[in-house]
Amino acid sequence: MGTKEVEELQKAIKDLCARVGWSQKQLARELHWELDDVQNEDEERQFEERLKKDLFRATTKPGRLQYYLDIMRALPDVEKADLVVPHYNSTKELDPELESALTELSAEITRKLVDREN
Repeated sequence: MGTKEVEELQKAIKDLCARVGWSQKQLARELHWELDDVQNEDEERQFEERLKKDLFRATTKPGRLQYYLDIMRALPDVEKADLVVPHYNSTKELDPELESALTELSAEITRKLVDREN
């Protein structure tokens, strides 16, 4: 699933940013503020660069992207927007083909809901 899962998660994060009205730089700041108690401009810039790379590289670990998405769900601006945020947890118990089909179905439902809202 690797690359396709990474692409879907990257797209979900970018779409959610756009719908909340954040740039990727703003997203990086919001995530950094949530993840780090101490605010440091240099660390914030480094995190911005890492997030930028994470959102474009096919080699980014899906777990990291899912972690970002989970944090985004809890942010006040996202909660206020009352947006549909896709969330899929693999059980690793289903047949891989069935899991893939269910993931695709879930993504399709999310796309239709997003299209209907716009």
